[in-house]
Amino acid sequence: MKRISKYERTSANDIKYRGPLSYRHLLIVGWLCISFKVVAVLTSIVLSLDPGQPEWFHILHNVADTIGYFALPLFLLANFAVILDKKKTYKQQLMTFGGLSLVIVIVFVILKEHNMGDLFTAILGNRDDANRVVTDILYTLAIAGEMIFNLFIDLFLCTLFMFFLEYVPKKHFQGKKLRIFRALAVLPVLYEIIALVIRVRLVLVDEKPPYIIYPLLTTKPFMSFILFIILALHIKIERVRFLKKGKTEAEFEAYTQTNAHSLRFSVFTSIMILITGVIDFLLYVYSSVVLSFLAAGVDWNAAELTAEAERKLEEVLPLASEVVGVWRIGTHWPMIFLIPIILLFSYTRRCKNDKIDKFIPVGGVALAVLVGLEGMHQGIVMNLAILARKIAELAQALMK
Repeated sequence: MKRISKYERTSANDIKYRGPLSYRHLLIVGWLCISFKVVAVLTSIVLSLDPGQPEWFHILHNVADTIGYFALPLFLLANFAVILDKKKTYKQQLMTFGGLSLVIVIVFVILKEHNMGDLFTAILGNRDDANRVVTDILYTLAIAGEMIFNLFIDLFLCTLFMFFLEYVPKKHFQGKKLRIFRALAVLPVLYEIIALVIRVRLVLVDEKPPYIIYPLLTTKPFMSFILFIILALHIKIERVRFLKKGKTEAEFEAYTQTNAHSLRFSVFTSIMILITGVIDFLLYVYSSVVLSFLAAGVDWNAAELTAEAERKLEEVLPLASEVVGVWRIGTHWPMIFLIPIILLFSYTRRCKNDKIDKFIPVGGVALAVLVGLEGMHQGIVMNLAILARKIAELAQALMK
């Protein structure tokens, strides 16, 4: 049978294979992962106050943190599916992710000012001391990388990048001015870079930023952002090549709706995840080693390391690895485990009753809030004595 060129692929000669997983499956699992992420943040706060928690508590934290990691990759992939299949407009996506980002910021402020602030004030008897203690706790968690949690900021920025890259304005930016509109895609990139710089400074510079900065930081690893840019540019380049073959925009849009293109996208995505994952892991190892040599004061070019030098390196390596992880280097490669799911995923698979999609984020937010409130309650009840002692110690340290 003659192989059909992708430029000639239509619904009439489409392949039969269509992955069993749809964007809805990814969204549901993604929201479940967010609830685990909430548990991971709460357990991190408890462990920062008292690392001597029972073994099951440490296991709970590690499991919740691992599962919570996959929320953002699943949401990003589902978002790509929605964009490629034209299930929602850019306006709808930007309003959704922008609104959810704002909700996270508001909830964070309420938790900090009302819940934590009032609790610590009741224990210390002074609002100013309570604010300083809460600020110190948040800063400690930020240094450990635990104050990076608003993944909807990432989804908003990624959608905004695609919007500037793909959308064709109806009224403004016409003709040659369209290049100006396309150039605006640099704005979400600059935001990502600034967020990365802030995360690096949190570790290297002993300077507490305003607490409102934390929910505005991006969460995805830098290599994940590189992966997203590669996928976005891949779609853009495909469109350009398609049009150069004498095809029309309508024909390209029809091609993107085929099962063949969906499978090609899944395969390409899987390959890029594997490549960027390997690069991320190697970069993590290299950065950890280099930082260890710098922290230990050992000569990188030394022909042979002394026993003392090796001892120093062994001591600082865990800390160096932790610092590199806070910079979000070495946190992208676990996406490799999603490759089987991606190969079973098809953005062309339709779901019955689109109205259900409106209730998925509502149910996801409700579940995350309930998990957060119950987790906070259980954490306070289980560690009330420890919490009171730690707060008193922090207060005494501040008042010296």
